[in-house]
Amino acid sequence: MPDKEQLHRLVDQLPAAELPAALRYLQFLVAQEEAPIEPEMLARIDAARANPPAGIPHEDVLREYGQ
Repeated sequence: MPDKEQLHRLVDQLPAAELPAALRYLQFLVAQEEAPIEPEMLARIDAARANPPAGIPHEDVLREYGQ
């Protein structure tokens, strides 16, 4: 199992351009620990991904907004 010293060494090796992405990812991981997603919500997310809405044709949008 990695320890914090290993993680610190890896962060020290990152190119400066990658630091914002690493920061966002680490913030994401911390947030997951603070607020885990309930199983019911995960099931709803999975169902929505499996059955996305049909969408609206471009012509209908133009007609709706008088273009």
